[in-house]
Amino acid sequence: MNTLNSYQFLSLMNSGGPIMWVIFVVACIAMTLVVWEALRGQALIKSARQDYHHLRTDNRYLPITNGSISPVAQLLVATHWSDVQSREDIAREFNIHLAEITPKMEGTLATIAILASLLPMLGLLGTVTGMINVFEVVALHGSGKPDEMADGISQALLTTASGLIIAIPVIFMHHLLSRRVNALMAITHQAVQLILHRNVDSLKKVYNNANG
Repeated sequence: MNTLNSYQFLSLMNSGGPIMWVIFVVACIAMTLVVWEALRGQALIKSARQDYHHLRTDNRYLPITNGSISPVAQLLVATHWSDVQSREDIAREFNIHLAEITPKMEGTLATIAILASLLPMLGLLGTVTGMINVFEVVALHGSGKPDEMADGISQALLTTASGLIIAIPVIFMHHLLSRRVNALMAITHQAVQLILHRNVDSLKKVYNNANG
C-alpha cells in the first residue's frame, strides 16, 4: 500500500514538472513554520495570561521571579533598572524595549505571509511553462501528438491547482496566528499598565531579590 502511494505521489509530482517540486518544498517549509508558530504562540499566550493574572492578584509579583517566558517578563529583563528612578523612567524603558520585543512575538509570521503569496505565483509559473510545452509540441508536430500536448496541459493545471490548494490554508492559518499575536500584545500592554501603577522602589527591590 505504501509503495502504491509513493508511486502515485511521484507520478503526480512528475506530471507537474520541476515547478511542482518547488511548490512542494515551499509548502513543506510554510507548514513547518505554521506548526512551529502555533506551538510557540500557544506557550507565549499561556504564560502571558498567567503573568497577567498574578499581577492583578499579587502586588509583590513580577514575572521574572518564576522563569516566565512571557513578553512582559522579557521586557522586565531587558529594562535597565539602574537607570530607573521614577515611573516615567520605567515607562520610557518599557517603550524602548517593547519595540525590540514585538518582532520576537511576531516570530516568522512575515515569512509565512511571503510563502503564502509565493505559492499561487509558483502555480502560475507552472501554468506558463506547461502552456509553453504545449505550444512547442504544436509548433513541431501540429496536433498530431495529443499525448505530449496533454502532458503540458496537465502540468499547467496541476501546478495552478496545487499552488492555490496549499496557499489557501496557509493564508488562513497566518490570519489566525496574527490574531493570536494581537491578543498577546493586548495582554502585554495590560500587564505593563499594572506594573506602571506600582511603587518604583518596591519594583526595584523585587527585581534585585530575583537576580540575587
